[in-house]
Amino acid sequence: MKRILYFTGYRMVAQEWAGRKLMSSVYFEPDDQGLDLFAAYLRSFRNEPVRLLVDLIEEEFRQIRIPLLHGSDRQAILKRNYAKYFRTSEYKHSVSQSKEKKERKEEKVLIIGLTNQYLLEPWLKIIAETRTPLSGILSLPLVSEDYVKELKSENNVIILVSQQVPSNLRQSVFVDGKLILSRLVPIASFYQGDYASDVLRDIESTQRYLVSQRIVERSETVAVHILTNKRHFDKLTIRCEKESYFDFTIHEINELLAREKIDVNDEQDFSSGLFCYLASKKLSVNHYAQPKERRYFMHHRAGLALRAASIAMLALGIGFAITSAVKGLLYNNTIEETRLLEQKYKAKYNQLSENRIDSTTSTTNMQHIVQTVEAVQDNYLQDPEEMMAMISGDVSIFSDIRIKRIDWFLANYSDIDVASDVQWGKPKKRRRDPKRDRNAPKPKKGFFEVAMVEGEFLNFDGNYRYALSAVDDLEKTMVESGKYLSVEITKRPLDIESDNRLSGDASNQRDGRQEKAELAFRVVREVTKDE
Repeated sequence: MKRILYFTGYRMVAQEWAGRKLMSSVYFEPDDQGLDLFAAYLRSFRNEPVRLLVDLIEEEFRQIRIPLLHGSDRQAILKRNYAKYFRTSEYKHSVSQSKEKKERKEEKVLIIGLTNQYLLEPWLKIIAETRTPLSGILSLPLVSEDYVKELKSENNVIILVSQQVPSNLRQSVFVDGKLILSRLVPIASFYQGDYASDVLRDIESTQRYLVSQRIVERSETVAVHILTNKRHFDKLTIRCEKESYFDFTIHEINELLAREKIDVNDEQDFSSGLFCYLASKKLSVNHYAQPKERRYFMHHRAGLALRAASIAMLALGIGFAITSAVKGLLYNNTIEETRLLEQKYKAKYNQLSENRIDSTTSTTNMQHIVQTVEAVQDNYLQDPEEMMAMISGDVSIFSDIRIKRIDWFLANYSDIDVASDVQWGKPKKRRRDPKRDRNAPKPKKGFFEVAMVEGEFLNFDGNYRYALSAVDDLEKTMVESGKYLSVEITKRPLDIESDNRLSGDASNQRDGRQEKAELAFRVVREVTKDE
């Protein structure tokens, strides 16, 4: 529901609009009883906002040109023009209409003002005393721009003629859809007399003024749109057909309201319903109201903003509560899944413990071990069969060497010799073994298959020279095959290092024991995910 207060200089009319429908109209006379009733009316709807539409004779319009400026410089020029044309009035307003950026940059500005502000004082005083939120004071001619924009006319200049009260005729002049002046002239023939001739005479007077001000050319055709009632429609139509200087269009007000789908209960004699509806459509507009007169409206808007913020916070709180409830349900499900996962890890831990895995290993490390083994099984390796086949193929070249034992395990560093040294959890800082051959490859981190192989020579006859040569050939063959990251001989049939001593019986006599020539070597193969 939007409430419009309409003031014509004498009585106040309060209208209530619901969309396009006029719900009620209440009239208040400018006497003590009427003012008291107006105050009671404003208190009845609990400080809901209103807007005041004025249609006064004491309203003047001036179109001026000012330099194209901004900010405080522009405001200073406007203040000088206000003082020039509206020296004693507090109610004044300016509208920028066009900007010309040619040789001299100028701006066309329409300034308007009320020359008799005392007409509004008793009504505004009651609005302030009742703490009614006043959103703005609107000028009816400026509001009528919205309707003129809907008129389709081939002429640049339009004169809109309307009558809101029996005693006054409103003529507003628009150039290219912009209001440049408006005049409210008395007319006494609304009920008796030659109304059509009086209207036409006032229109011709307005045209002469436009020509004198060089707003239109003398030969230029002006479009005239007249809003009238059924009583005067036929007379105006007949009278206007005789004139050739104007392009007349006459609108019967009730047909116009029906065409615009504006619902009013009674048949209208005046055009005030149309302009009050146009004023109710505007979301936020103000022409004349001063900040002191709009303070309760600002309080009203602040209250609405706080109420909206409260609703938003309440909705946010409900959203957080629902989110927390959902998270709680998900958390309970996560606890159950974690419990099942814990049981799975414990089962694997117990299984590994039964297989003589060091029971002092922490649960965290054990989880890392299990996850790593699963990753290796899924992505890298299924079993040691492939590596054993490689080693067997290389050793089979030397028919007198027999493999006695192979220890195979997985490691995360290439220099690990014993499976028990593998740490799948967070490893400690590793140091290089000083006993390891310095020519050996630098330790590497990753996934590796390590095989510790032990063997011996069949039917060894004591020829160590041959045995040592065969071991060297085996090492060379495996290295050159390119299948291994590293091949290292860890035991030879005879230790020939320079820091060792040889001892034994050099005689030709033997005690009948069969001599043995044993060897051992370490093979490392890097495992990649592509395999």
